Amino acid sequence: MEENHYLAWQNVIHLMDKKDIEKKKILDFGCNQGGFLRQLYDHIPYKNAYGIDLAKEAIEIAKQRAKMYPITYAVGSNPAVFDCLFDTVISTSVLYLIEDLPEHFRLIGHVLREGGVYYTSFSDQTKNPSATFMKEKIDRYGATKMQIKSLNEVVDGLVAQGFSVELIKEQQQPVYEVTSYKEFYLSVDDYLFSCDHSYLIKARK
Repeated sequence: MEENHYLAWQNVIHLMDKKDIEKKKILDFGCNQGGFLRQLYDHIPYKNAYGIDLAKEAIEIAKQRAKMYPITYAVGSNPAVFDCLFDTVISTSVLYLIEDLPEHFRLIGHVLREGGVYYTSFSDQTKNPSATFMKEKIDRYGATKMQIKSLNEVVDGLVAQGFSVELIKEQQQPVYEVTSYKEFYLSVDDYLFSCDHSYLIKARK
């Protein structure tokens, strides 16, 4: 499973500012089995990291795989459970599963240090012709339902919580692998539309 995310995670790591990671206290919100935090540490060593996810089985796997990495994991959706403040919070492919974005952004702001950064990946599918098809697929096989939110909703929600927001184009490569586009899209054009509307959002408190 984690192997399928390696390239996407590598891209996110490349787009983030190294100064926001190196020797910092990091939170991965929606960490699943913990692969991103391990990959991040291998490329940019942080001071320590924490991962939280609703899936108990995934967290158990994350704990087993953490080994000598400076990572602590917990089951849940409220990062306040760690009782500490973070320099940087990261969530990859998580926002589209969160129904109450204002509450989520409030929780993130609550655990971020002043001047801290929230990096989150997001793709606006509201105008994608394949949005309904994609949602049906994800809702059928996923444990959490897909929420179709707009980029405006995400940015406005962050700004309302006092964040300053920057958008970084997530897909910047000259070549696109489209062999398996039918897994979530009705056409290649719809897949490319999704790529063109995908961002790594950098929100500073």
